Amino acid sequence: YSRDQFMKGRMRVESAATGFSGIRNDFSTALIVLMGMVGLVLLIACAYVANLLNARAFMRQKEIAVRLSLGASRGRLVRQLLVESLVLSVAGGLVGLGLAFVLTRGLLSLVPSDGQPLLINAQPDTRILLFTLGLTFLTGIIFGLLPALRASRPDPWTTLKDTVGSIAGTGGSLFLRKGLVTAQVALSFLLLFGAGLFVRSLQNLKTTDTGVVLDNLVTFQLSPALSGYTNERGTQFYSQLAERLRSAPGIASAAYANMSILSGSEWDSSMSVEGHRPADGEDMQAFMNALSPGYFETMKIPLLDGRDFNRMDVKENSKVVIVNRSFAQHFFKGTSAVGKHVGWGDGPDTKLDMEIVGVVADSLYEGPREGIHRQVFIPNWGRNSATFYVRTRTGSAAAYSLMRNELKQLDAALPLYEMKTVEGQLDETLLTDRLIALLSAGFGLLATLLASIGLYGVMAFVVVRRRKELGIRLALGAQPGGVVWLVMREVLLLLAIGLAVGVPAGLAVGKYVSSQLYGINPHDPSIAAGTVALLAIVSAAAGLIPARRASRIDPILALR
Repeated sequence: YSRDQFMKGRMRVESAATGFSGIRNDFSTALIVLMGMVGLVLLIACAYVANLLNARAFMRQKEIAVRLSLGASRGRLVRQLLVESLVLSVAGGLVGLGLAFVLTRGLLSLVPSDGQPLLINAQPDTRILLFTLGLTFLTGIIFGLLPALRASRPDPWTTLKDTVGSIAGTGGSLFLRKGLVTAQVALSFLLLFGAGLFVRSLQNLKTTDTGVVLDNLVTFQLSPALSGYTNERGTQFYSQLAERLRSAPGIASAAYANMSILSGSEWDSSMSVEGHRPADGEDMQAFMNALSPGYFETMKIPLLDGRDFNRMDVKENSKVVIVNRSFAQHFFKGTSAVGKHVGWGDGPDTKLDMEIVGVVADSLYEGPREGIHRQVFIPNWGRNSATFYVRTRTGSAAAYSLMRNELKQLDAALPLYEMKTVEGQLDETLLTDRLIALLSAGFGLLATLLASIGLYGVMAFVVVRRRKELGIRLALGAQPGGVVWLVMREVLLLLAIGLAVGVPAGLAVGKYVSSQLYGINPHDPSIAAGTVALLAIVSAAAGLIPARRASRIDPILALR
């Protein structure tokens, strides 16, 4: 790098008070996104409860008017209604706390532990309990206060008269209920749109071409160095085990590598390349792996040029390498890479003493998010830990015991660990994305359910409020279909207002979660259109029940 580029670099310093945690680093951003979704669901639930409290207060208008007439103060009535709201809030908080224990354990069951104890405590600590308690009281007070204030100021004279006005309620009350429903629709769009983005992103990650055929491919790991093996003995042991596995019934091929693929781990090194002068600041890094002969055949990675490693190449300080297509195209544009030389490091005195003997097709190294890298492969030699890859002819489960038995025949004391399918390894790598997609979809559906129930409640109240008007219309010859449309028009209006707020907000929020997405535009129009269509269908279904009820009103009973 040039001095100017070096001086532009920034050093990021983080607190070491809590030490280093791979789990925390992997899940912190995802959990922040999910916390935002939980907040939106909480707002929708609070708006729903506020609507119910408002309706309940309206039904108790006569009771409250009687209390005021008998001398009760408004402050005392507000306190009574707030206590009722807090009782509901605390009861809901306790039920939610119980569900949190159950659901947290269910979520942790999705985290792979490979038979080892999972070092995550699922029990809420004092801070979480205090936060939940405080939030419960806060939401109970805030969303119970407005209905309490509205309910505590009726006109006793008007309310106590047995008239239609006492049943209909005020226009302000209805306006508040409709406002809460439109807010629910807007927030539901945010959650559903986000869920759609995360689910599509997960689909893109799972369908990304890895460059490796994953069917019937099993992996496991060994560490002979921990059992006192020397480099020579480790090399011989690996070769013998690979041969025994290849000749075992039901196994097509077997090979091993120093680094496991699709696991998020990596080994890279700077390289010097024959005939290539690095440009100022050019990245000369290549991702490395040490392989056994037959690795590319086992993984079904095509050999494009040259040859594979052979037994003669497996030795200390071997001077042959294989590169992938991306490496060859970057450094040897239009010419064959076979026969060219590379060297470790990128200094001017680097020895170019390693010959390229083959070129293979590109394949993923860390995982789908990281994409294709330039890769250099060297022969595997020594006692270092290795990851075996075994291609079976049938289902992988039946081959597990066979592999353990073959290892036991060579060294019964050497532990075998991390045995799984490579498809399972990929699922573990995508664990964060699966959790986000699963939870966001659940939150979105819950929010849609709450919004639809809230919309149904408001429209049922509208029908009751306009019962006389609708009865007059039917008595004067209005068709039931026209009455249905009269009610559904209000449903569509509430939906339109909610979407007018939710759609721009959802598109604006999309850019803040773009770092968690893969292969999808955070403003994807198809997902936005699908979300709008889903909300429209759910809203229409919620409004259709009170609309049909309105079309069946008996004019005589309504006008009596």
